[in-house]
Amino acid sequence: MLSILYPLAGLDPATHVFAAERKEDVDTRLEAGQGESRFDAVGVSSAEEAVEAAEQLGFPVALKVDSPDILHKTEAGVVRLNLGDAAQVRTAYAEILANAKTYAPQARILGVSVQEMVREGVEVIVGVSCDPQLGPVLLFGSGGVMVEVYNDVALRRCPITRSEAQAMIAEVKGARLLHGFRGRPAADLTALADTLVRVSHLAMHTQGHLAELDINPLMVLPRGQGVKAVDALVMLRGT
Repeated sequence: MLSILYPLAGLDPATHVFAAERKEDVDTRLEAGQGESRFDAVGVSSAEEAVEAAEQLGFPVALKVDSPDILHKTEAGVVRLNLGDAAQVRTAYAEILANAKTYAPQARILGVSVQEMVREGVEVIVGVSCDPQLGPVLLFGSGGVMVEVYNDVALRRCPITRSEAQAMIAEVKGARLLHGFRGRPAADLTALADTLVRVSHLAMHTQGHLAELDINPLMVLPRGQGVKAVDALVMLRGT
């Protein structure tokens, strides 16, 4: 039996990465343990709660609107990064809510998510799209604007093996940064390959329900530290 979990408190399941677990040979969990790290996030409903959460997580933090109706948060102006003190958090909270109402007046606003800033790591993108003929297709590429500007991606039909995951990583030009660059440490390629395999099997297990999965950015931390999904979008069929 497949169970879908939404591990981050206060975040709507339609807009964040989910974990799945099935009793089969392939472990499809996308949660803490066995190579993947879960980043810390707290859902809040007031500026003072946001400050309290930020102090608990430790500065700097990021704030993002929590709304199932605002999927592209950067374009909507409802994301604030590198907030270093309580005053910045209060200001960001007010700006985010104001921008959300301006961008989508009818949107459901469930609150704001206060998240830790992941400082180290290489940004990549991992996604799944469901093609009517091919079925689930896995995408791996450079993170940030690189994927949009240069279309620096690799594609495979799901599911994939570890060797196929390693081949996908090698195909992407921007993945050279994962091996260490200008004094930066080499990234955790083992955890990244494991994540690609698990996402591909997750896509197969949820076939017929999953429409699209987009983890961007996925931060690949230094070797031995795993990966962290900083932001993700899950679209289910019929939603």
